[in-house]
Amino acid sequence: MTNDAKAILLLCGRFGKDDTVKPLALKEYNRLADWMLDVHIRPANLLEASAAQHLEKLPRDIQKERVISLLKRGAAMALAVDKWAGAGIWVVCRSDADYPARLKQHLKKQAPPILYGIGPIELLQTGGLAVVGSRNVDQAGEQFARQVACACAEQGVAIVSGGARGVDQTAMLASLDAGGTAVGVLADGLFKASVSKKFRDSIRERRLVLVSAFIPEARFNVGNAMGRNKHIYALADFALVVSAEHGKGGTWAGATEELKRPNGRPVFVRNEPTAPKGNRALIKLGAGAFPPPPWGSGLLAALSGKSAKKPPRTEKQLSIFSDTPAASAPLSVNEPEAGCPDIHSEIVEGQQHESQLVEVGPKSVFEAVLPIILETLKTWQKPADLAERLNIRKPQLDDWLKRAVDEGKIMRRIRPVQYKRSQ
Repeated sequence: MTNDAKAILLLCGRFGKDDTVKPLALKEYNRLADWMLDVHIRPANLLEASAAQHLEKLPRDIQKERVISLLKRGAAMALAVDKWAGAGIWVVCRSDADYPARLKQHLKKQAPPILYGIGPIELLQTGGLAVVGSRNVDQAGEQFARQVACACAEQGVAIVSGGARGVDQTAMLASLDAGGTAVGVLADGLFKASVSKKFRDSIRERRLVLVSAFIPEARFNVGNAMGRNKHIYALADFALVVSAEHGKGGTWAGATEELKRPNGRPVFVRNEPTAPKGNRALIKLGAGAFPPPPWGSGLLAALSGKSAKKPPRTEKQLSIFSDTPAASAPLSVNEPEAGCPDIHSEIVEGQQHESQLVEVGPKSVFEAVLPIILETLKTWQKPADLAERLNIRKPQLDDWLKRAVDEGKIMRRIRPVQYKRSQ
C-alpha cells in the first residue's frame, strides 16, 4: 500500500468492533480532501512528523483530536490488513493508480475513498453490461438474465452486477459458466464470498473480481445496499434492469438515480409482456427497451446505436482530489513516496515526542502487532483463545508466537500448549 492509501484507510476504514473513534464518512473525507488541496498537501503528509503544524489549520467542522485519534490506529490497521490478505483480499484507495478511473469519472466526489476486493483488479476497468433486478424474480426474468449473460460471454462483454440472490447472481454465474467474465459489486459479506465454492474457481481463473466499498466483514445493511447501486452503474457501459418493483426496492432506486444523473449510463429494461410494471414505469422515466433476442454478435452495438465498437473509455487516471486527469504520472502502488515512512507510520501513545504526530513506525507487521500480543499475554493463554481474542487467523498467530518465543519475548509451555510474555 502507498502511504497515501495507508492514511486514507486510517481515516476512513473500520478495523473491528473495538473502534472507539468513528471513521470519517464520505462527505467528511471529501471536506478534508478539499482542505488538503487548498494547503497543498497529500494524505501521506498526515503521517509525517511535521503533520501537527498542518492539523492546526483544519476546517472548523473537522476536529483535530478526532483526526489524530484515527491516525493512531496503525497497529489495528496492520492486524486487519493481514487478516484480509490471508483471504486474498486487497485494498485500494482513491489515491492509487489501480483505483478504477470509471468511479471517479462517473461519480466524482461520490466515489468511495476505499475499495476492498478479491480477484483481478484490472477487470474493474473493462466496463461491460450491468444486469440488475429483484431478488424474487419470476422464472421468465431469470431465464432472460441467463440468456443475456451467455450472449455477453460469447461476445467478450463482462457482466457487472451486485452478487445478490436473484437476478444479480443468476447473471453473474451464467456468464462465468459460459466462460465469460464478471464484476460483483457487493454490499456485504466480501470475506465470506472470498471463500465461497461458487466463486472460488472463477477468481482463481482470473475471470471474476468481487469488490466492495464496505469492510470485508460487513453484514447486510439496507443503506449499504442502496449506496452500492451507483457503483454498479459506474463500472459498466450500459445497464439492463430485468425486473423492478414500481416505486420501491433497491433496483428501482438505483435505476431512477442513474436516469436522473447527468451523463448517466444508458439504462435499458426487459420489455416482455410478463415483465413487472416497474419496468414499464422506468421506460416512462427515460429508460430504453432492451432489444429482444436473438442478439447476434453485436449486442453492445445495438445498445449504443452507433457502431460495433464499445463506448470510448478514458485511460488516464484522475487526481485524488479532482475529477480532471492528473498532470503527472499516477503514484506507483508498489513504490513508497520519498520522505514518507516505510511501513505503518503509527502513533503509540506516550512514546512519541509531544510535537510529533507520528514517528517512524515498525518495519514489519510482526513488530506492529507484538506490543498488542505482549499486552494480552499477561497470563498464560492457549493460542486458540488468544487468536479469538485478537480476531486473527490462528495459523498467522502461530507464526508470530513462534518468532516471539525464538526472540525470547514470550514463554511457551506444553500440556496444554500455552504462552505468556517473558518477565
